[in-house]
Amino acid sequence: MSQHLILCRSLTTAQRAQRLLERSGIVSSVVKAPQELTGAGCGYSLSLYRHFEEADAILQRSNIATGKRFVLMEDGRFRELNHDIPR
Repeated sequence: MSQHLILCRSLTTAQRAQRLLERSGIVSSVVKAPQELTGAGCGYSLSLYRHFEEADAILQRSNIATGKRFVLMEDGRFRELNHDIPR
């Protein structure tokens, strides 16, 4: 089971997205985004371990402004997921 991160523009956006997913039965948590992923050192993300594809589709349909998606690799680094490739 891999950790997935969905970057959000603000804490409010991350909380809104989390509530939407919760209503859909998907467990996620709001976490500070790792500095190496944001460049600026500030930002929030949703952390998910299950149902990532379903969560991603729900967020896209709801027009909640989220950003890049990442998966935590076995070596401890995050790899960006390409939006053009089906996940």
